[in-house]
This record gives sequence, structure tokens and C-alpha cells, in this order.
Amino acid sequence: MAAVDTKRYSHISQSLFDAITFLAQALPKRSVSTFLELLFGAMMSTTGFVTQAWLAIRPRRHWTSYYKWLQKRHWSWVALVLQTCRLALRQVPGRRCYLVIDDTLVFRTSRKAPESRIHHQHGSKANRPDYVRGQSWVTLGLSVSRKFRSLAVPVALPPVTKHGQ
Repeated sequence: MAAVDTKRYSHISQSLFDAITFLAQALPKRSVSTFLELLFGAMMSTTGFVTQAWLAIRPRRHWTSYYKWLQKRHWSWVALVLQTCRLALRQVPGRRCYLVIDDTLVFRTSRKAPESRIHHQHGSKANRPDYVRGQSWVTLGLSVSRKFRSLAVPVALPPVTKHGQ
């Protein structure tokens, strides 16, 4: 077996490897490689969209495999969120943490966009109608304060669906 050249990866923090390994423990073994590919793709892309993440990597499977993995969800996003919370709490032992909930309306023009509906636009801006088409996203974040600085880490960002799933 040939030796693996790991010197070009020496600038990657060991704590990043440990964190990713810890997160992967929340997934079924068959899902880990797909999760890791999309996670690294998202880290390399500038937008965070799944398509951009897929384009940023050398995919080992066809696009539909990743789509079906995300769409059919034979893995628990709740378990992944809990594991993310555990990871974040390990980084700030003994400090007071706050859970933060934020709802965001992402404007859409297409009726075909998943969970795209008409929403009341609460911003009351002069250049926007009262009702707009969009997707509602609710973010759960973990906020930690230290002296005069605060850090908030998003731990869950599921789209709001008709059935609350």
C-alpha cells in the first residue's frame, strides 16, 4: 500500500477534523460519505446552495443521488442538529448560552419553489407590497457572550413546511 501524502493537509486544524467526525456520528454509516462531500462542497462554495456545493467537489455519484439523499431523508436532521448543539456546547463549557430563534422570509417568484407561498411582509417598506411570495425559514441559533463580544452559531435552518416537518 502506497504512503498517503498528508503534508498538503497540515494547515487544516485538527479541531476541524474532530468536529466533522463528531457531527458524522449522528448519521447512519451509509450517509456519512454523502454528508461529507456536500459539507466540504458547501465550505468551498461561496453561496452555500446545494448545487454550488456539488459543483465545488468531484462528485462520486450522479446529481440525483445527492438530491434523493436530501429529499428522502433516510437520516434524521434533528439528530444532526442535536449533535451540532452538543459540539457547540463543548466549545464553551461553563458559559451561559442562549437559544435564539429567527424567522426569515426568502422572496421567490416561482410557484414551483418548494414551500413557496404568499406571506404577509411585516417590514412595511414603501417599495414592497404587503403580501409577497416566498419561503419562510426559521433558524435556531446558539448565542454565547464573553465580555463585550457575542457569537451566534446557527444550528438548524429547516424550511417551514405545510406539515411542520
